Amino acid sequence: MKRLLPVIVLYLLSPLVAEYLSGSMAMAQFGALLLMVPFYGSGAVLVREVARRSGRGWLALPFLALAYGIIEEGIVDQSLFNPHFLGAHLLAFGYLPSLGIGAPWTVFVLGIHILWSMAVPIALTELVFASRRAEPWLGPIGLSIVALIYVAISVVVTLYMAKHGNFWAAPVQLGAAALAAIVAVGLAFVLPRRWVKPAWRTLPAWLAAIIAFVTGSAFIMVYGAGANVWHWPWQVVTVGTLALLFIMFGVGLAALRSAGWTDRHRFAATAGGLLVYCWSGFGTDAALHGIADRPAHAVLVIVMLLLLLLTGWCTLRRVKSPFRQTRIAS
Repeated sequence: MKRLLPVIVLYLLSPLVAEYLSGSMAMAQFGALLLMVPFYGSGAVLVREVARRSGRGWLALPFLALAYGIIEEGIVDQSLFNPHFLGAHLLAFGYLPSLGIGAPWTVFVLGIHILWSMAVPIALTELVFASRRAEPWLGPIGLSIVALIYVAISVVVTLYMAKHGNFWAAPVQLGAAALAAIVAVGLAFVLPRRWVKPAWRTLPAWLAAIIAFVTGSAFIMVYGAGANVWHWPWQVVTVGTLALLFIMFGVGLAALRSAGWTDRHRFAATAGGLLVYCWSGFGTDAALHGIADRPAHAVLVIVMLLLLLLTGWCTLRRVKSPFRQTRIAS
């Protein structure tokens, strides 16, 4: 059981961050975690294990996370194509009839899956279990079981959403989503296994945290406030969110290639990303579920902050020990 602890933690963290900390689901719907755990958890474990087993690690992970997001939003719940998804009319803003999608929603929802459904929970779990960060957590049998769970729960959720949402995307749309997911996975394996690390200076850890928090917050605000408060044209919102994604990817790539990137930096960037949902989730939760859910949501935020503080404390202690740091270098 001890060997499976990282998997169990990631199984829980991914849906908690993606659905509950984000405010998408109310804490009163906590029972739905039984469905969210095998869906999000299996997806996060598969993304992480494939990235590590390929030898490409965090260079490949964003593309694998993109594939996960495309499968969830394009095939499973089909929010990319459903104009009346959960009654939210997500496609009305910036609707492209030729593709049957809303451009701002497509960029936004795929972005939050890459960053918060996958990257942040995986990064936090790898920091908690830093001594095993660079190694696979499951053997071939365990990985096969997780894959089967993911496929099975995806089929169940797909059928449930189609029945209760009274919507089924056109075959060409489903085919395009499947092809896009395959391309995203392919891009992950195109990347080299090893990068020559230039001698440029690594960003200070505190600056990495600020960049992660500011760019992540800007991404949330450009989509939400840009469309509903500032009334920007959909083209501006789409380009703005897409540009922020590229900035975050570029900064992350540069950080990974720098010679001095340590656990201190990994924690700082992860903390900055998680804190984005800690503040923005209150607004989303109130908008979707009313202010009555705020006390329960605040409890979840406090739990996440305590986890973050504990992880940070352990990380700083570990970084101060050169011997222990060299043992877990990746």
